[in-house]
This record gives sequence, structure tokens and C-alpha cells, in this order.
Amino acid sequence: MKIKYQKSVHYSVRLAIQWILPFWLVACGGDESNGENTSESDGLVISVPTLSLLETPAANNTDGFARITFESSAATQCQLNGDAAFDCTSPLFLTDIGAGDQTLVIRTAESEPETAVTVQWTVANIFDAGHEDLVLTNQSPEPVEAYSWRGIVRINCDFSHSSYNDPIVYPGQENAAHLHRFYGNMLVDHMLTTESLLSSGDSSCQGGELNRSAYWVPALLAPLYDPDTGERALDADGEPAWQTVPAVVGNDEEAHEIFYYSAGIDDLSAIQPVPAGLRMIAGKATTQPEAPQDTSIVRWHCQSWESDDAENPQFSATIPECVAPDRVRMDIFFPSCWNGEDLDSADHQSHMAYPISEGGPNGTRCPESHPVAVVRPSYHYAFGVKPEVFDPVTQSSRGWRLASDMYAVTVSTPGGLSLHADWINGWHPQIMAALLDVCIKSGFDCHDGNLGNGLRLSGTQPGSQFEPEIINQGMGY
Repeated sequence: MKIKYQKSVHYSVRLAIQWILPFWLVACGGDESNGENTSESDGLVISVPTLSLLETPAANNTDGFARITFESSAATQCQLNGDAAFDCTSPLFLTDIGAGDQTLVIRTAESEPETAVTVQWTVANIFDAGHEDLVLTNQSPEPVEAYSWRGIVRINCDFSHSSYNDPIVYPGQENAAHLHRFYGNMLVDHMLTTESLLSSGDSSCQGGELNRSAYWVPALLAPLYDPDTGERALDADGEPAWQTVPAVVGNDEEAHEIFYYSAGIDDLSAIQPVPAGLRMIAGKATTQPEAPQDTSIVRWHCQSWESDDAENPQFSATIPECVAPDRVRMDIFFPSCWNGEDLDSADHQSHMAYPISEGGPNGTRCPESHPVAVVRPSYHYAFGVKPEVFDPVTQSSRGWRLASDMYAVTVSTPGGLSLHADWINGWHPQIMAALLDVCIKSGFDCHDGNLGNGLRLSGTQPGSQFEPEIINQGMGY
């Protein structure tokens, strides 16, 4: 016997239920349905699992994600657009939803008779929908320079806020980390989840809600001096006081491209978009003076050095003494080879790897352990050596340290060895695909959020810019 019926749930949702008779119970009194629907015919009782929808996506939207909630009296499996079925529970949060018609089937698993519901909705192409965070431009990107980036997009950001939180290393634990400065999604805190990142909050970076990615670094600190005497100032506990050194960001009159997306391997055609919610850490916060980090991953240099990987690779593992009006530059390169399975790992790094080189024109590739090449994020900051933050004697960056430097910073052992950064992908999938296909794979240098398709991302905006008290040299509570 097969029964099929339809009803409306929120919008045009097709609800189909099929009954398959797996067993026969002789009705001699008593109800053994266990909360399931029952049907009685000719002395037989048939138990039917219940499955009902509670929340579904809007029938037409531009989101790259979808939230569906439902109630079921049995275990369930889900299948999106005919792909492989997977075990699922409510609430169900789907990511990397592409443009076009979407069909999600939810059915009771390992239960007879089977019950199923179908949810249908349409995601518009945001480049045709006139999204407020996309702006028309008549500027076309130029091809990358020889012996430079293979293909690159440069994103500007303003400062959002600071806190002693780290949602990757200390999820759910407030004030458990050293002092960080956050950029991107303005709502990032210790309670961050992939769903909250993708579905809520505006961004301090270009692209607004299309770029809800979370970016954060340890705060850069400078000794605080008494402006009248030039002596070291003390905090409320009588300890030497510190102040934050702000990065040059959010000022359209000065270069402040601080986040790049580029190719980490030679074969551009092999690069894939970064999956939504992928978490990465570049660099090691526990680095000590006896074992400095590789400057191909994290590094410092003075802007006046005009450092260049191809012709002038002058870089330092520690913060150099740059003299005013110079700038201290900081570069952090994230790994771009993914294991293809995990969005995170126990150490927050082993699911990712850096490319390896075998020489030759196509020598840079991903290792077999991490075969999936993805778009490479990197951070590039500039810190002005200004009177309010420089050493009054040398008028330089002498004495600067990171909040994560867990060693004594001296003239002979400069700060900055613990340089590292965190990133969680919150890009709209259609924008991530455009960054890759139009700019990176085509070998263009796309400045200031230019997408190379006649559109650019909307401008930067400040977050709360909240700055907490500097505690224990920024190392926290």
C-alpha cells in the first residue's frame, strides 16, 4: 500500500510521505506506536514515523547558506540536489549553496515505513541581483608583474575590535587568550560558530556582508613613556605600562591593503575555492628565541628596506628597529593545501599544509597528504613609527613586542618571534568563486576589492574599535 499527499509549509514546499509495510501487529489492545502516527485496517496496526518542517529558507534569496529546522520521531538522512545522502539532525545548517534552484530531501532513515519531506528554494545570482555590497566600476585590473604574484586580490579592512578571546583555540571560553585585534565580522567573540559567522554581523572589510570572514592577530604593543619626562610610565599596579600600536588601516588616502588572496601553487587551474567555515592558523604563538620561525611564513621588515622576495629578500624573524618616519611591515602567509575533509583539526593546523617545491616551471604543488589546493590568504600590515609609540631616545620601534611574546624582550632579543594569525572563511561562495576564477586563475592583480568583472566590493567601515585594558603585557588574565 502506498499513500502520498501534499500540503503547504511556509511556501511552496512539497511534502511526500510513503508508507511501506515492514511488519504486522495483531491489534489485541494497547498502543505500541511510541509516539508515531498509527493506521488501523482489518485488525492490523501500522506505525508511521512523523516528520515535520519548522523553519525553511526564503523561497527566493541571495544567501550562500541555508538553515532548516524540523521534528522527526526517527533518525533522518538528508540529500541536497541529488548528491550523496548524509545523516542529519535539526537544526540543519548548509553552507556553500550555489546560485540556482535548490532541492533538499529529508527522510527517516532505517525506519519502515519511510517518511520524507522536500524543501525547495532558489538562490539568485548576486551579480545580477544588484547586491548593495557590490559597486559598479570602470577600472579593469592589470596582469600581475613578472616574478611576482601569480594572481591576487587585495582587500582593505578597518579595525573592528580587540579582546582577550580566541574562538579557534579557546572556543566558548571568555578572556582565555592573549590580546587580539580583530578585523572583518564585527560580532566575532569566544562564542563564534560557523553558522553565526556566515549568517550574522556586518564586516569592517570591503564587501560588507559578502565578506563576513574573521581575521585576527596578536596585538602589537609599544612601551608607554611619560610625554613630559621621557621616563617609562607605570600602570595602576606599578608595572611598566604598554600601549597598542595601531596598523595603518581604513584610510583611503594611505595604502592599507592588509589582506591578500592569491595562488600558492603554480598550477592555477588546480586551485579550488576555500570551503565556508574553514579555520586556519599561520605561525606559532609559542615560538621562543632559540628557534625562530621561517621567514617564508611569518616575517618583519622596515618599509624603507624595500624588501622583495624576488630581488631583495631582506626579512627578519623579529621586529626590526625602524626609525621614524618609517613603517614596520608584517607579513603572514597561510597554508594553501587542504586535506579535503576537515574544516579544523585538534591543533588547528594539521588539516592544512604548505605547498612543496620540486623545482622547474611547475614545481610548487600540494603534498599527497593535503592534495586540495585552495585560495591562499595572507596578511600584510604596516605600523607607523610615530612619536606617540616610538622609543624617545632612538625614535624607533625599539622595545615593541607582541601580546603573544612569552619571553623577555630586550635590545638583544627583540619582540615579534611569536608572530601568528587566525582566519575563518566567511566569504559568500559566489564572491569566493569570482576571486578565484576572474582574478587569481586569470593572473590579474585585483586591487581594492576589484572583482575584475565590472564590479568591486563595497568600502571599509569601522567596528566598535573597543580596546580593553592591557593586562600582563597583553598576555591576559
